[in-house]
Amino acid sequence: MNRRALAVLPSLVTLLLAGACSSSAKPTPDSAATAPETAKASAPVAVDAQLGEGQARVTVRFDSPANDVKVNVYGLDGLVVKSAAMPVDGSSFVKDAVSTFDVTFTPGTGRSHLAVAVSGSFQGGPRSRVSTFAVGAPSPEQQKTPGNVMTGPDGQRIKVMPVDGQ
Repeated sequence: MNRRALAVLPSLVTLLLAGACSSSAKPTPDSAATAPETAKASAPVAVDAQLGEGQARVTVRFDSPANDVKVNVYGLDGLVVKSAAMPVDGSSFVKDAVSTFDVTFTPGTGRSHLAVAVSGSFQGGPRSRVSTFAVGAPSPEQQKTPGNVMTGPDGQRIKVMPVDGQ
């Protein structure tokens, strides 16, 4: 082989390998909608809550049949649930069924959250879904966020968060 062939050969091999690694195949429309295998499928339910002063009317709509359904309600950030913590326990529902129940609570200081967890057997397997609903306005303390905002060398804003309470 001559010297030109030796100089061109590595470039040619690199181009061939780059072409072999890329694909001109277009993704199918369903491939983008498919969840990755590691993602956990959530329960096919829609949860809504109409919040009032110290109470909420929670509605759960079932998009598929379900067995052994449990609904737990609990508070976050200081909210305390005063009504039954498990308004639904071991019930079965058909597709498009709706379950509505009232929840009474004492809100926490500033913004707190009402959480509704639905679990059961859906389409032959256990699934669950948790929905949260904000109650109240954030206090000045809650509006403060930890960390310092700085500008990076590329002009982007960066938030530097404390480590180990420092």
